[in-house]
Amino acid sequence: MNSWELIFLFFAFQSMLFAAYFFLRNRGDTLSNCFLGAFLVLFSLNLAYNVLYWSKLLFTPAYVALFGYLSLIWITYPILIYMYARRVVTQIKVGVKDLVHLLPILFVFWCYSPIYFLSSEDKLDILTQGRTGEYIHLSPYIVWIISAFLIFYTCYTFFSFRRKPIGQNKKKWLYWVLGAFSCYVIAMVSYFLISRLGHITTEDDYVIMYLIVLFIGVMTYFALMQPAIFEGLKLEHIIPFVKYKKTGLTPKHSKELKKELLSLMRIEQPYLDGNLRLDDLAQQLNISRHHMSQIINEHFDTNFFDFVNSYRIETAKKLLENDDTKTITDVIYASGFNNRVSFYKAFKRHTGATPSTYKSVED
Repeated sequence: MNSWELIFLFFAFQSMLFAAYFFLRNRGDTLSNCFLGAFLVLFSLNLAYNVLYWSKLLFTPAYVALFGYLSLIWITYPILIYMYARRVVTQIKVGVKDLVHLLPILFVFWCYSPIYFLSSEDKLDILTQGRTGEYIHLSPYIVWIISAFLIFYTCYTFFSFRRKPIGQNKKKWLYWVLGAFSCYVIAMVSYFLISRLGHITTEDDYVIMYLIVLFIGVMTYFALMQPAIFEGLKLEHIIPFVKYKKTGLTPKHSKELKKELLSLMRIEQPYLDGNLRLDDLAQQLNISRHHMSQIINEHFDTNFFDFVNSYRIETAKKLLENDDTKTITDVIYASGFNNRVSFYKAFKRHTGATPSTYKSVED
Protein backbone atom coordinates (compact mmCIF):
# COMPACT_ATOMS: atom_id res chain seq x y z
CA MET A 1 0.00 0.00 0.00
CA ASN A 2 1.18 3.53 -0.72
CA SER A 3 0.83 6.54 1.57
CA TRP A 4 -2.45 7.66 -0.06
CA GLU A 5 -4.06 4.32 0.66
CA LEU A 6 -2.82 4.28 4.24
CA ILE A 7 -4.39 7.71 4.79
CA PHE A 8 -7.70 6.41 3.45
CA LEU A 9 -7.47 3.45 5.82
CA PHE A 10 -7.01 5.94 8.65
CA PHE A 11 -10.15 7.78 7.52
CA ALA A 12 -12.01 4.46 7.40
CA PHE A 13 -10.90 3.68 10.95
CA GLN A 14 -11.89 7.18 12.06
CA SER A 15 -15.35 6.79 10.48
CA MET A 16 -15.81 3.54 12.37
CA LEU A 17 -14.91 5.30 15.64
CA PHE A 18 -17.44 8.05 14.94
CA ALA A 19 -20.03 5.38 14.13
CA ALA A 20 -19.41 3.70 17.49
CA TYR A 21 -19.74 7.09 19.16
CA PHE A 22 -23.14 7.71 17.55
CA PHE A 23 -24.38 4.23 18.46
CA LEU A 24 -23.36 4.68 22.11
CA ARG A 25 -24.30 8.35 22.36
CA ASN A 26 -26.75 9.33 25.11
CA ARG A 27 -27.26 12.86 23.87
CA GLY A 28 -29.82 13.62 21.18
CA ASP A 29 -32.30 11.23 19.59
CA THR A 30 -31.26 7.56 19.75
CA LEU A 31 -32.88 6.54 16.47
CA SER A 32 -31.38 9.38 14.44
CA ASN A 33 -27.98 8.63 15.99
CA CYS A 34 -28.34 5.00 14.87
CA PHE A 35 -29.17 6.04 11.31
CA LEU A 36 -26.05 8.18 11.14
CA GLY A 37 -23.97 5.50 12.85
CA ALA A 38 -25.07 2.98 10.23
CA PHE A 39 -24.20 5.44 7.48
CA LEU A 40 -20.68 5.92 8.86
CA VAL A 41 -20.15 2.16 9.23
CA LEU A 42 -21.01 1.68 5.56
CA PHE A 43 -18.88 4.65 4.53
CA SER A 44 -15.96 3.16 6.45
CA LEU A 45 -16.45 -0.16 4.64
CA ASN A 46 -16.65 1.74 1.35
CA LEU A 47 -13.26 3.36 1.96
CA ALA A 48 -11.72 0.06 3.03
CA TYR A 49 -13.10 -1.63 -0.10
CA ASN A 50 -11.60 1.10 -2.30
CA VAL A 51 -8.22 0.63 -0.64
CA LEU A 52 -8.40 -3.09 -1.38
CA TYR A 53 -9.19 -2.29 -5.00
CA TRP A 54 -6.42 0.31 -5.43
CA SER A 55 -3.81 -1.88 -3.75
CA LYS A 56 -4.89 -4.89 -5.88
CA LEU A 57 -5.56 -6.89 -2.72
CA LEU A 58 -9.14 -7.33 -3.93
CA PHE A 59 -7.72 -9.43 -6.76
CA THR A 60 -6.38 -12.02 -4.32
CA PRO A 61 -8.16 -15.14 -2.98
CA ALA A 62 -8.27 -13.66 0.52
CA TYR A 63 -10.45 -10.67 -0.43
CA VAL A 64 -12.05 -11.38 -3.80
CA ALA A 65 -15.21 -12.71 -2.08
CA LEU A 66 -16.05 -9.08 -1.25
CA PHE A 67 -16.32 -8.14 -4.91
CA GLY A 68 -19.71 -6.78 -5.98
CA TYR A 69 -20.90 -5.53 -2.60
CA LEU A 70 -19.80 -1.91 -3.01
CA SER A 71 -22.87 -1.04 -5.09
CA LEU A 72 -25.09 -2.29 -2.26
CA ILE A 73 -23.28 0.14 0.04
CA TRP A 74 -23.75 3.11 -2.31
CA ILE A 75 -27.47 2.53 -2.66
CA THR A 76 -28.05 2.65 1.12
CA TYR A 77 -26.49 6.11 1.60
CA PRO A 78 -29.36 8.33 0.43
CA ILE A 79 -31.91 6.10 2.18
CA LEU A 80 -30.11 6.42 5.51
CA ILE A 81 -29.68 10.18 5.10
CA TYR A 82 -33.38 10.54 4.26
CA MET A 83 -34.40 8.52 7.33
CA TYR A 84 -31.95 10.48 9.48
CA ALA A 85 -33.21 13.88 8.31
CA ARG A 86 -36.85 12.81 8.62
CA ARG A 87 -36.34 11.60 12.17
CA VAL A 88 -34.49 14.73 13.26
CA VAL A 89 -36.97 17.15 11.66
CA THR A 90 -40.30 15.39 12.24
CA GLN A 91 -39.61 12.78 14.96
CA ILE A 92 -41.57 10.23 12.90
CA LYS A 93 -40.87 6.64 13.93
CA VAL A 94 -39.93 3.90 11.52
CA GLY A 95 -43.00 1.97 10.36
CA VAL A 96 -44.01 -0.86 8.06
CA LYS A 97 -44.49 1.61 5.19
CA ASP A 98 -40.79 2.42 5.34
CA LEU A 99 -39.99 -1.05 4.02
CA VAL A 100 -40.57 0.46 0.57
CA HIS A 101 -37.12 2.05 0.93
CA LEU A 102 -35.62 -1.44 0.77
CA LEU A 103 -36.78 -1.90 -2.83
CA PRO A 104 -33.77 -0.12 -4.42
CA ILE A 105 -31.42 -2.26 -2.31
CA LEU A 106 -33.20 -5.43 -3.41
CA PHE A 107 -33.07 -4.24 -7.02
CA VAL A 108 -29.29 -3.72 -6.92
CA PHE A 109 -28.87 -7.05 -5.13
CA TRP A 110 -30.78 -8.67 -8.00
CA CYS A 111 -28.55 -6.93 -10.58
CA TYR A 112 -25.40 -8.28 -8.93
CA SER A 113 -26.85 -11.61 -7.72
CA PRO A 114 -25.05 -13.72 -10.36
CA ILE A 115 -21.74 -12.47 -8.94
CA TYR A 116 -22.70 -12.90 -5.28
CA PHE A 117 -23.31 -16.62 -5.76
CA LEU A 118 -20.05 -17.29 -7.58
CA SER A 119 -17.18 -18.99 -5.79
CA SER A 120 -14.09 -16.98 -4.92
CA GLU A 121 -12.18 -18.76 -7.67
CA ASP A 122 -14.78 -17.81 -10.28
CA LYS A 123 -14.87 -14.21 -9.05
CA LEU A 124 -11.11 -13.98 -9.34
CA ASP A 125 -11.28 -15.43 -12.83
CA ILE A 126 -13.85 -12.95 -14.21
CA LEU A 127 -12.10 -10.03 -12.47
CA THR A 128 -8.70 -10.74 -13.96
CA GLN A 129 -10.24 -11.34 -17.39
CA GLY A 130 -12.42 -8.22 -17.27
CA ARG A 131 -15.64 -10.18 -17.76
CA THR A 132 -17.65 -8.82 -14.82
CA GLY A 133 -20.23 -7.19 -17.11
CA GLU A 134 -21.32 -10.63 -18.29
CA TYR A 135 -22.50 -11.48 -14.77
CA ILE A 136 -24.41 -8.28 -13.95
CA HIS A 137 -28.05 -7.80 -14.95
CA LEU A 138 -28.54 -4.52 -16.87
CA SER A 139 -24.76 -4.15 -16.87
CA PRO A 140 -24.55 -1.21 -19.35
CA TYR A 141 -27.06 0.79 -17.30
CA ILE A 142 -26.48 -0.15 -13.66
CA VAL A 143 -24.09 2.73 -12.92
CA TRP A 144 -26.52 5.24 -14.39
CA ILE A 145 -29.43 3.69 -12.51
CA ILE A 146 -27.52 4.04 -9.24
CA SER A 147 -26.49 7.61 -10.14
CA ALA A 148 -30.09 8.55 -10.94
CA PHE A 149 -31.22 7.03 -7.67
CA LEU A 150 -28.62 8.98 -5.68
CA ILE A 151 -29.70 12.25 -7.30
CA PHE A 152 -33.42 11.51 -6.95
CA TYR A 153 -33.26 10.60 -3.28
CA THR A 154 -31.08 13.59 -2.43
CA CYS A 155 -33.53 15.98 -4.12
CA TYR A 156 -36.47 14.16 -2.55
CA THR A 157 -34.95 14.53 0.92
CA PHE A 158 -34.24 18.23 0.43
CA PHE A 159 -37.68 19.14 -0.90
CA SER A 160 -39.49 16.93 1.63
CA PHE A 161 -38.24 18.95 4.59
CA ARG A 162 -37.47 22.34 3.07
CA ARG A 163 -40.86 23.80 3.95
CA LYS A 164 -41.34 22.11 7.30
CA PRO A 165 -42.25 24.60 10.09
CA ILE A 166 -38.94 24.42 11.93
CA GLY A 167 -36.84 27.29 13.27
CA GLN A 168 -34.31 29.12 11.15
CA ASN A 169 -31.44 27.65 13.16
CA LYS A 170 -32.61 24.09 12.56
CA LYS A 171 -33.29 24.85 8.92
CA LYS A 172 -29.74 26.16 8.46
CA TRP A 173 -28.42 23.01 10.11
CA LEU A 174 -30.49 20.87 7.75
CA TYR A 175 -29.18 22.81 4.73
CA TRP A 176 -25.58 22.25 5.82
CA VAL A 177 -26.06 18.50 6.33
CA LEU A 178 -27.97 17.96 3.09
CA GLY A 179 -25.68 20.39 1.25
CA ALA A 180 -22.61 18.39 2.27
CA PHE A 181 -24.29 15.15 1.25
CA SER A 182 -25.34 16.71 -2.06
CA CYS A 183 -21.70 17.59 -2.75
CA TYR A 184 -20.82 13.96 -2.04
CA VAL A 185 -23.46 12.81 -4.55
CA ILE A 186 -22.16 15.25 -7.18
CA ALA A 187 -18.61 13.97 -6.63
CA MET A 188 -19.75 10.35 -6.91
CA VAL A 189 -21.78 10.90 -10.08
CA SER A 190 -18.86 12.86 -11.59
CA TYR A 191 -16.60 9.95 -10.73
CA PHE A 192 -18.97 7.50 -12.44
CA LEU A 193 -19.14 9.69 -15.54
CA ILE A 194 -15.38 10.26 -15.85
CA SER A 195 -14.54 6.60 -15.20
CA ARG A 196 -17.09 5.48 -17.81
CA LEU A 197 -15.48 7.78 -20.35
CA GLY A 198 -12.14 6.20 -19.54
CA HIS A 199 -10.45 9.47 -18.60
CA ILE A 200 -9.70 8.71 -14.96
CA THR A 201 -6.36 7.76 -13.45
CA THR A 202 -5.64 6.32 -10.03
CA GLU A 203 -4.46 9.78 -8.91
CA ASP A 204 -7.77 11.28 -10.05
CA ASP A 205 -9.50 8.54 -8.12
CA TYR A 206 -7.61 9.57 -4.98
CA VAL A 207 -8.49 13.26 -5.38
CA ILE A 208 -12.19 12.54 -5.84
CA MET A 209 -12.19 10.27 -2.80
CA TYR A 210 -10.49 12.99 -0.74
CA LEU A 211 -13.28 15.37 -1.73
CA ILE A 212 -15.83 12.75 -0.75
CA VAL A 213 -14.14 12.28 2.63
CA LEU A 214 -14.20 16.06 3.10
CA PHE A 215 -17.94 16.32 2.36
CA ILE A 216 -18.77 13.40 4.65
CA GLY A 217 -16.56 14.99 7.31
CA VAL A 218 -18.50 18.26 7.11
CA MET A 219 -21.77 16.37 7.35
CA THR A 220 -20.55 14.39 10.36
CA TYR A 221 -19.38 17.57 12.07
CA PHE A 222 -22.82 19.14 11.83
CA ALA A 223 -24.44 15.90 12.95
CA LEU A 224 -22.18 15.96 16.03
CA MET A 225 -23.29 19.53 16.71
CA GLN A 226 -26.99 18.78 16.14
CA PRO A 227 -28.04 18.41 19.80
CA ALA A 228 -26.25 21.64 20.75
CA ILE A 229 -27.95 23.49 17.90
CA PHE A 230 -31.36 22.09 18.78
CA GLU A 231 -30.86 22.96 22.44
CA GLY A 232 -30.39 26.62 21.57
CA LEU A 233 -26.76 27.14 20.62
CA LYS A 234 -26.77 29.31 17.51
CA LEU A 235 -25.37 27.85 14.33
CA GLU A 236 -23.26 30.98 13.93
CA HIS A 237 -21.41 29.93 17.12
CA ILE A 238 -20.58 26.56 15.59
CA ILE A 239 -19.60 27.48 12.05
CA PRO A 240 -16.04 28.86 12.02
CA PHE A 241 -17.08 31.95 10.04
CA VAL A 242 -19.57 33.86 12.17
CA LYS A 243 -22.43 35.68 10.47
CA TYR A 244 -22.84 38.48 13.02
CA LYS A 245 -19.30 38.61 14.36
CA LYS A 246 -18.50 42.22 13.39
CA THR A 247 -21.85 43.97 13.72
CA GLY A 248 -20.79 45.90 16.82
CA LEU A 249 -23.80 44.67 18.79
CA THR A 250 -22.71 43.33 22.18
CA PRO A 251 -24.60 40.42 23.80
CA LYS A 252 -25.79 42.68 26.62
CA HIS A 253 -27.10 45.35 24.26
CA SER A 254 -28.70 42.66 22.11
CA LYS A 255 -30.69 41.36 25.09
CA GLU A 256 -31.79 44.87 25.98
CA LEU A 257 -33.02 45.45 22.44
CA LYS A 258 -34.86 42.14 22.56
CA LYS A 259 -36.81 43.34 25.59
CA GLU A 260 -37.56 46.65 23.90
CA LEU A 261 -38.75 44.83 20.79
CA LEU A 262 -41.09 42.58 22.79
CA SER A 263 -42.47 45.62 24.60
CA LEU A 264 -42.99 47.44 21.31
CA MET A 265 -44.82 44.49 19.77
CA ARG A 266 -47.05 44.13 22.85
CA ILE A 267 -47.93 47.80 23.40
CA GLU A 268 -47.70 49.52 20.01
CA GLN A 269 -48.72 46.47 17.95
CA PRO A 270 -46.90 47.58 14.77
CA TYR A 271 -47.68 44.21 13.18
CA LEU A 272 -51.27 45.39 12.58
CA ASP A 273 -49.88 47.55 9.78
CA GLY A 274 -50.13 45.38 6.67
CA ASN A 275 -47.31 47.33 5.00
CA LEU A 276 -44.84 46.97 7.90
CA ARG A 277 -41.26 46.48 6.71
CA LEU A 278 -38.04 45.58 8.48
CA ASP A 279 -36.84 49.17 8.07
CA ASP A 280 -40.01 50.49 9.73
CA LEU A 281 -39.62 48.23 12.75
CA ALA A 282 -35.93 49.10 13.08
CA GLN A 283 -36.74 52.81 12.92
CA GLN A 284 -39.18 52.50 15.81
CA LEU A 285 -36.34 51.18 17.98
CA ASN A 286 -33.81 53.63 16.50
CA ILE A 287 -31.49 50.87 15.29
CA SER A 288 -30.26 49.73 11.88
CA ARG A 289 -32.20 47.17 9.85
CA HIS A 290 -29.18 44.84 10.10
CA HIS A 291 -29.26 44.94 13.90
CA MET A 292 -33.01 44.35 13.87
CA SER A 293 -32.55 41.32 11.63
CA GLN A 294 -29.81 40.04 13.94
CA ILE A 295 -31.99 40.38 17.05
CA ILE A 296 -34.91 38.53 15.47
CA ASN A 297 -32.66 35.78 14.13
CA GLU A 298 -30.59 35.26 17.27
CA HIS A 299 -33.29 35.56 19.94
CA PHE A 300 -36.35 34.18 18.16
CA ASP A 301 -34.70 31.76 15.70
CA THR A 302 -36.75 33.07 12.78
CA ASN A 303 -36.83 35.80 10.14
CA PHE A 304 -38.65 39.14 10.06
CA PHE A 305 -41.71 37.95 8.15
CA ASP A 306 -42.31 34.87 10.30
CA PHE A 307 -41.72 36.90 13.46
CA VAL A 308 -44.32 39.52 12.50
CA ASN A 309 -46.75 36.94 11.15
CA SER A 310 -46.64 34.99 14.42
CA TYR A 311 -48.16 38.05 16.16
CA ARG A 312 -50.71 38.50 13.40
CA ILE A 313 -51.78 34.86 13.62
CA GLU A 314 -52.23 35.10 17.40
CA THR A 315 -54.45 38.15 16.85
CA ALA A 316 -56.40 36.31 14.15
CA LYS A 317 -56.91 33.30 16.44
CA LYS A 318 -58.35 35.50 19.18
CA LEU A 319 -60.70 37.20 16.72
CA LEU A 320 -61.88 33.84 15.38
CA GLU A 321 -62.43 32.53 18.90
CA ASN A 322 -64.11 35.55 20.46
CA ASP A 323 -65.78 37.64 17.75
CA ASP A 324 -68.54 35.88 15.82
CA THR A 325 -69.52 39.09 14.03
CA LYS A 326 -66.36 39.18 11.92
CA THR A 327 -66.03 37.23 8.71
CA ILE A 328 -62.72 35.61 7.80
CA THR A 329 -62.10 38.47 5.37
CA ASP A 330 -62.57 40.93 8.25
CA VAL A 331 -60.14 38.91 10.36
CA ILE A 332 -57.52 38.96 7.61
CA TYR A 333 -57.27 42.74 7.51
CA ALA A 334 -57.92 43.28 11.23
CA SER A 335 -54.94 41.10 12.14
CA GLY A 336 -52.50 42.94 9.85
CA PHE A 337 -52.50 40.87 6.68
CA ASN A 338 -53.15 42.63 3.41
CA ASN A 339 -54.11 39.65 1.25
CA ARG A 340 -55.92 36.34 1.60
CA VAL A 341 -53.15 34.13 0.19
CA SER A 342 -50.51 35.26 2.71
CA PHE A 343 -52.99 34.91 5.57
CA TYR A 344 -54.07 31.37 4.69
CA LYS A 345 -50.50 30.23 4.11
CA ALA A 346 -49.25 31.68 7.43
CA PHE A 347 -52.30 30.46 9.37
CA LYS A 348 -51.94 26.89 8.09
CA ARG A 349 -48.23 26.93 8.85
CA HIS A 350 -48.66 28.13 12.45
CA THR A 351 -51.79 26.18 13.41
CA GLY A 352 -51.88 23.22 11.05
CA ALA A 353 -55.47 24.06 10.08
CA THR A 354 -57.37 26.43 7.82
CA PRO A 355 -59.13 29.42 9.45
CA SER A 356 -62.56 27.87 8.81
CA THR A 357 -61.55 24.56 10.39
CA TYR A 358 -59.94 26.31 13.34
CA LYS A 359 -63.06 28.42 13.94
CA SER A 360 -65.41 25.43 13.77
CA VAL A 361 -63.29 23.48 16.26
CA GLU A 362 -63.18 26.41 18.68
CA ASP A 363 -66.93 26.89 18.37
